[in-house]
Amino acid sequence: MGKRIALKDLIEIDGNDLSNFCRSVEFSSEHEQVDVSGFNPTGANEFLAGQTVQSVTLEMFGAYGTGETHDVLYDIHRDRSIVNFRWRPDQTQPVSATNPQLTGNVQILTYGPGATRGEPDVFSVTLSAADAAGLVFVTTA
Repeated sequence: MGKRIALKDLIEIDGNDLSNFCRSVEFSSEHEQVDVSGFNPTGANEFLAGQTVQSVTLEMFGAYGTGETHDVLYDIHRDRSIVNFRWRPDQTQPVSATNPQLTGNVQILTYGPGATRGEPDVFSVTLSAADAAGLVFVTTA
């Protein structure tokens, strides 16, 4: 699979398909950089990977009907729920080596929809990894 234009991504949160309400998705996985430098002849720094922080940031369209953006996401945030998340590049194809799926348990720690007059109602939502398993790409369903 070569380069692609993102058109058919799957975005599923707590079993709810919110693909049509999402216009961008960005995964972040960052290991803490722990300095373990000692005295050495070159004076070079040495680092080890420490704790990992993972999240997915979605840009969502504001939609307020049953089963739509606000109805699904606000309840998860309000109730401090930990829910399953899935994202894959092509919702019309099964999970595979060329269509990997990012999956894991997440929570919504901050929720803040808003709107600007005359512009599409969009806002960002950050889903934070909620357990030690983290967010992982899988190639088999």
